[in-house]
Amino acid sequence: MTRPCDLTATEAQRLILARQLSPVDLLESCIEQIEAINPSVNAVVTKAYDQARTAAQAAASAVSDGKPLGLLHGLPVVIKDLNDTKDIRTTYGSPLYKDHVPDQDDPVVSRIRRQGGVIVGKTNTPEFGTGSNTINRVFGPTCNPFDTTRTSGGSSGGAGVALATNMTPLANGSDSGASVRNPAAFCGVVGLRPTPGLVPSSRRAMGLSFNGVEGPLGRTVADVALFLAAIADVDSRDMLSYPVDPSVFLSLKHVGTSTLRVAVSEDLGFAPVDQEVRKIFRQKIDILKASFAACDDYNVEMEKAESAYWHLRGLHLLASHRDKYDKHGNDLDRNLVDNLEDVLPHSLADAAAALADQTRIYQKFQRIFDNYDVLITPAANVLPFPHAIPYPKTLNGRPARHYAEWFSISYGISLVGHPALSLPAGLDTQGTPFGLQVVGPRFAEHRLLEIGQALESLLARHTETRRPVPNMVALSSSDHGGQ
Repeated sequence: MTRPCDLTATEAQRLILARQLSPVDLLESCIEQIEAINPSVNAVVTKAYDQARTAAQAAASAVSDGKPLGLLHGLPVVIKDLNDTKDIRTTYGSPLYKDHVPDQDDPVVSRIRRQGGVIVGKTNTPEFGTGSNTINRVFGPTCNPFDTTRTSGGSSGGAGVALATNMTPLANGSDSGASVRNPAAFCGVVGLRPTPGLVPSSRRAMGLSFNGVEGPLGRTVADVALFLAAIADVDSRDMLSYPVDPSVFLSLKHVGTSTLRVAVSEDLGFAPVDQEVRKIFRQKIDILKASFAACDDYNVEMEKAESAYWHLRGLHLLASHRDKYDKHGNDLDRNLVDNLEDVLPHSLADAAAALADQTRIYQKFQRIFDNYDVLITPAANVLPFPHAIPYPKTLNGRPARHYAEWFSISYGISLVGHPALSLPAGLDTQGTPFGLQVVGPRFAEHRLLEIGQALESLLARHTETRRPVPNMVALSSSDHGGQ
């Protein structure tokens, strides 16, 4: 029997608008699921049930009264613990802010509320979103719902787990290097890193940086498109914001996979992708490729991408957190401290060289879309690893250069600022989800989502590639968890 919490966002939206599902009943079903599953996975770290119940009651009354309804009307949403939420604790995953309660909403949260979203709680994240293993000193680790000893990815790990376990139909995320795509892949859900500026954010201290992009997560491409329509906007406070009609994302046309020309890369030409990941990726592509008009290996030219991204990431973090570093130093998360201390000695000439490398890489990357509709890669360099390990210390048998290198297959795309969709593609050899990263041209999210929906349908036809679902019964009766 399908419970309200098991519905996708688009299914629940349709039933609410048809007066066949009450927002109150949907919320209570989601709360019941959170209470049953969360102790095993530690995805929702702050609960806002009282606020949510008040909002759900108001949503139900608005439906009854025939009032105008927003795109997310009555849909429960969980918010990443990096986004400020009025009167709801927001810690940024840091002990420095463990009791912080903002007095106003982040702009993205404001848009979610304006569109009728019902905020249920906050999802776990690494400290200040630094790193792609969701663990911090305030709340501990968020566990992969397919194997609670392993990482959920990050930094939107709590969001990915909440969706995978049907706690809510929608979850917001943000993505610098991999933070929407990686947890979507590791948890078996869908996540979109949009072109920077499509979902405006005033949180980037360095306004022209491609880092710190806000993005939607859902269980289907249609859910992600609905959420994107609700949060995309024009906002002059964001230096990268550009004119957009968000309503276009509500209408995704059918795309026949037989028309698609697909470029494929195991490693973007520079990323140290594990051999097991390469093998599984090839197996997944082999299942799909006969359905395309063309499916070709592509020699992506990204020489110096690793050094360019590491340096520009450091500049972004320095602009965001230098004041905290000066005041609190080693009281901050070690990943953040190491990244800041690595970039601090660099010169303006080093920064100029990194920006020049980024520009050169970006220009070469555009050639892909002269002949192909999308580029498909693995969504992560490695399979989900034990969450007790901060990050993989070796990659392909050699020491990792830094804590972020293991998700370089994702941050290579962040470097060029293209939209990228993470799609679930079955399980890997250890029984955890495997994800594909689907990259499209800049500013072409609508087309990317249409192609993503076609790929989603194609993936669902094969046992080896359809979206996996965790064992909810085992999770609800489990004695082990993240806290």
